[in-house]
Amino acid sequence: MSIKRILVPLPGSAGLTGQIETALSAAKALVAHVQALFISEPPPVTRDLMATDLMATGMGRRTATVPVNWHAEERERTARDSREVFARACAVVGIPMLSASDEPGRPLAASWREAEGSYVEIAVQRAAAFDLMVAASASVMESLMAIAERSLLRTRRPVLLAPARPQSDLTDSVMIAWDESPECWHAVSAAIPFMQLAKSVRVISVDRDGSNRQASQAEVLAYLRCHGIDATAQVVAPELRSVGDTLLAVGAEHEAGLLIMGAYSHSRLREMFLGGATRHILKNASVRPVLLAH
Repeated sequence: MSIKRILVPLPGSAGLTGQIETALSAAKALVAHVQALFISEPPPVTRDLMATDLMATGMGRRTATVPVNWHAEERERTARDSREVFARACAVVGIPMLSASDEPGRPLAASWREAEGSYVEIAVQRAAAFDLMVAASASVMESLMAIAERSLLRTRRPVLLAPARPQSDLTDSVMIAWDESPECWHAVSAAIPFMQLAKSVRVISVDRDGSNRQASQAEVLAYLRCHGIDATAQVVAPELRSVGDTLLAVGAEHEAGLLIMGAYSHSRLREMFLGGATRHILKNASVRPVLLAH
């Protein structure tokens, strides 16, 4: 249940500071190693562009063509700028940045890695080697939804969705969106390291009849006590809102620093056609971090 390796995949075309800040905040709290993976898309045209260059010779000047790989130059510039942003963020929170030749060995450290290819495929493939992946909220970048979904369903690794601008500490107040599904149990287990550091933990179920959740809430409260976590439980009626909207509203009401929930408790086909809390959270969780597990 420990989290000691955190992956933060960064797109080659955007600087998502909220994603970096959330990943470093998690690493600092959990004394973990965090790796930033800068992923750039391959050029749309493989053939190098040709530029005209006037070259001086002993007999005068002649025109020659030299290859210019504009894509490579732009990628190097963006990667360099992104690495500087990441390094500065590490320095602010006091996390040492390892060099390319250093072997990860320190419990609290950061490293930088670069790759070229499909952003989604590379991020999902690398996620299997880490305990947690931090992705920006899909409301910030649409492709992050695909990364979150595939990581949850293919690698079974928990995903921490980062808001555009973190507004509170991850361990200030934690809220569990409890529905007693196996996926929710997985999320609770994955989030134990965060909850052991939290100032308060609330178990929130969305149901019109509170008696439907009393037994399972008592069970999860007992589970948490065995891990040294004191929590409170509450059942909230959805009224006229969807389950996803209700969870986001309650999280805002309690100023939760972290929301924990199981992902895709229903069949994925049903989620795709009918919506579902998972997809709603993926699309709208831009204010507070959300830890998802399947």
